[in-house]
Formats: sequence, structure tokens, C-alpha cells
Amino acid sequence: MPKKKKEKRIPVLLLEDLVNLGQRGEVVLVKPGYFRYLISQKKAVLATKEKLERELKPLVLEEKIKSREREAEKLKGEIENLILEFKISQYVPKITKEKIIKALKERGINISKNQIELEGKIEKEGEYSLKVRLGFGILANLRIKVIKG
Repeated sequence: MPKKKKEKRIPVLLLEDLVNLGQRGEVVLVKPGYFRYLISQKKAVLATKEKLERELKPLVLEEKIKSREREAEKLKGEIENLILEFKISQYVPKITKEKIIKALKERGINISKNQIELEGKIEKEGEYSLKVRLGFGILANLRIKVIKG
């Protein structure tokens, strides 16, 4: 009975998501023939230490950026479903950015003062719509209702 030849497998770093093989950025073992095909199609590179460092850094940064963008989209949804109510009186004559930020923090939303676009002063009762810049070109509309107290 002849001995079975041990198959050699080559570690490769995937540059694309491939069905039945793996996700982008994964290191997988493939047979030499499939390795040549993946290299020719520019879907993978040989997994050496230098290439791993060079190829994975942009992937990690890209993932961080995408997750932050998803967080900003989620935050936009929260802000747009919110209506803040403020009372004004002779002792509290106007609503400032600081008061808006404090009210948002009480609801678990942390934004900075320079993210709020306030056109003019909020001194009269009524409903106001403010724009909140969340980054990545995402703008959320924050509604504020002001009543006399």
C-alpha cells in the first residue's frame, strides 16, 4: 500500500470576503494551486509578518471608522426621537447650549458645545429645531419645546 503524500498548505491573508473560505483580514491555509489562483485574482497575499502588519493596519482603522459611523447613526436616531422641554421665566430668561447639553447628558447622550448649531437666541416660548453635527457628515435634528414657567 503506497504512503499518502502529506498535503502542503500555505498561509494566506485574505483581501476580500470569500464564501466558504473566510472574511477579509483573516489568515487561512490553502493548497498551493488555490493559492496561485487567489494571488492572480488579487484576492489574497502570502501571510508573512511584514505583509500582515502592512495589510491589517488599514483594515483595523477601517473597522474603527465604520463602527464610529454606526454609533453616530444610532445617536442620530436617538436625538431625532427626542423632544426636550424647557421652562423660561423672568429668572431663567433664555435657553443656552450648556442647558441643552446638560439635558442631553441626563438622557445618556454626550455631545460637545461646538456640535450644536444654534441660530439666534432661544428666549421665547414655542418649538425650535436645532441641528446637531455628529461627524461623518451626519446631522441630527433636535427638537426643543419652550414653555413659560
